[in-house]
Amino acid sequence: MKFFLLSISLLWMTGCFDNTKVKKDKNPVSEEKERQSYTVKQLELKEYLTLYLQQLQSLNTDNIIAMTYPKLFVPINKNIFQQYINTLLTSEHISVESFETNITNIGTVYPYSNGEFSKVSFHSTIKLNFINPELYSDELSVRVLNDVLTRKYGKDNIKIDSKERTIVIKKEEKLLSLKDNGEEWKFMGDNPAYREVYPRILPSDLLSKI
Repeated sequence: MKFFLLSISLLWMTGCFDNTKVKKDKNPVSEEKERQSYTVKQLELKEYLTLYLQQLQSLNTDNIIAMTYPKLFVPINKNIFQQYINTLLTSEHISVESFETNITNIGTVYPYSNGEFSKVSFHSTIKLNFINPELYSDELSVRVLNDVLTRKYGKDNIKIDSKERTIVIKKEEKLLSLKDNGEEWKFMGDNPAYREVYPRILPSDLLSKI
């Protein structure tokens, strides 16, 4: 049972918090090219996305929720959402050794009835350490975990070191960014699970564009 629950926690953790520390390109030539290729609105969105990823890095519950699209908490209970994050902070089974992301795309900013929206994406690499010696202590349990994560993320994106008791997961993640009239940019996942609730929280003209 512990193995099953921890596997589910891993899937949830990497699905919802696949990002944090943004790699900053210090090359001034690259920065200048980015400024030339992005519009003013895209550069503004990138600043908010960078800040959002920093909140995920620190697992700052209040700030994560503050930067999450608020209508998401109509179908999803905010208290349960907070409990999940706090569970990661107090886990006796897993610790986060490193958590890095690289923003790969800031999409065009389009208008819709309530404001503006854009799609963004990033690549994440998370390294976890199993701190509970009773979990994944034999070859079978490690193999089962590897199979579960491989089916979800692909063989090339999973690396388990049974001796060091660490696991590295790489993933490409997408977000939907929204800026309602007069508000700041907010974010939520853009994947099949999140899209199931989109019709309950987003206007029809936006749904037709995404």
